[in-house]
Amino acid sequence: MIVEVGLNEAVSRAQNPAVPITPQECADDALRCHDAGAAIVHWHARDPVSGEQRLDDAALYGEALDLMRASDVLAYPSYPVDRPDTIDERLAHVWALREHHGLELAPVDVGSVTTVIWDAAHHDFLGVDALRQMGVITNSLPFTLDALERASELGMTPTLAAFDVGFTRTVVMLAQAGRVKPPILHKIFLFGSFAVGPVPSETALDAHLAQIPDDLDVEWIVVPSALNDPALVERLCRHALERGGGVRIGIGDLAAAFPSSTNAELVDMVAGWAADAGRPLASSADVRQRFSTG
Repeated sequence: MIVEVGLNEAVSRAQNPAVPITPQECADDALRCHDAGAAIVHWHARDPVSGEQRLDDAALYGEALDLMRASDVLAYPSYPVDRPDTIDERLAHVWALREHHGLELAPVDVGSVTTVIWDAAHHDFLGVDALRQMGVITNSLPFTLDALERASELGMTPTLAAFDVGFTRTVVMLAQAGRVKPPILHKIFLFGSFAVGPVPSETALDAHLAQIPDDLDVEWIVVPSALNDPALVERLCRHALERGGGVRIGIGDLAAAFPSSTNAELVDMVAGWAADAGRPLASSADVRQRFSTG
């Protein structure tokens, strides 16, 4: 099974003091996670001084990628969504990282979402005024098709993200249309306070899996995110392991659930759950062979 790590996202040091921010910190953390059993890491470029996100900063991403070559860990970046959803506007840094730093995986989010931030403690919505400016994250079908075509031309493996059940259905249709070739690397997000998609549960994960035909070769990874309940995270991950999937874990996705854990400690935790399920961990080399990356 594949263990992926969400290294940092937009998490602050106040939320978890172990979150990596600078390229050196991200690289060092990625190597520790790799040593603990992770095959893939995902991270957001952050300003080394302010910590602010720099989601299309090829220089910051490239510096970290070069430092990560101390191991063979697979690593891939994020991209900004606060601009038109064309591959030139959003993914230029991804193509540059492929050309100059050998980036192997291309991030592609499938489907648009209305942003809903839910405060469960007070039973109310958060950030409504800010959402008047950009309350919908758009990932149109033309954007997805163009991104997949360019990734294929460059010899990259797309890592596809589904934020709702219908997006997993779209991934299947992309395969049926020949726009993405199996095996497919697919991430299934189950969100908490970022209240997109179904309430995170074993049933919600099964609803995603029900969209995938038995004869379609999909390597899927569950991504519990924006949750504050460690017990729920464990339940979702153990269910994914029982169903034959992989797991993404990390400070970037789960700072509220694990405010004092390091990313490597979280990988150790998942490795223990995998051992309980009789699921050996895939190495980065195993993933490269499976998807013919490089």
